Amino acid sequence: MDAPPLSEDELNKIYNWVDTVPFSRPKKHIGRDFADGVLIAEIIQHYVPAIIDIHNYSMAHSVQQKQYNWNTLNTKVFRKMGFQITQKDIDAVIQVIPEAIERILKVIQVKLDRFLDQQEQNQVQTQEKPIEIQKNQNQVNNQKPAVNNKQNDKDIVIQDQKETIEILELKIQKLEQLVKLKDSKIQQLTQKLQQAGIK
Repeated sequence: MDAPPLSEDELNKIYNWVDTVPFSRPKKHIGRDFADGVLIAEIIQHYVPAIIDIHNYSMAHSVQQKQYNWNTLNTKVFRKMGFQITQKDIDAVIQVIPEAIERILKVIQVKLDRFLDQQEQNQVQTQEKPIEIQKNQNQVNNQKPAVNNKQNDKDIVIQDQKETIEILELKIQKLEQLVKLKDSKIQQLTQKLQQAGIK
């Protein structure tokens, strides 16, 4: 979804909200601080730790790693919360375009509130459901084989495994690029040493 522009009042509310989250590193310039997506991951972990693995996100200076962090957030986290950030907005944040991150933060704040409300409602409904109704439901469920539930569980597991494989493949590509880069530097240094007459 596209992040809408914000008023001055909304901007101040976003800054105040962000200040309530304990981050792993101090904030200096909000645009640059949030460009790699790591602090966004920390916000999600602060509110709903169950839906995020913080180890999937590492501090980044390269555009490629920043894109990787944001794409992982989009596919593994935001989708579970019922939304996704557009590539246009992600690019704007990575390029540190003024107010780009504030607009994304506003979207995340709204979606987080809705997600937390929904979770709370689900818990209340589960707790308030009379035991008799639960028994009736159990009887109905026992009459029908739980094939659909098992199939849904399998589909979720398969989807998670596919996403994990995609992430691992991206990491392998990154490592291969680093190895090539190091090999290239070693070759250059060897050539320079040979030209200098040192063996």
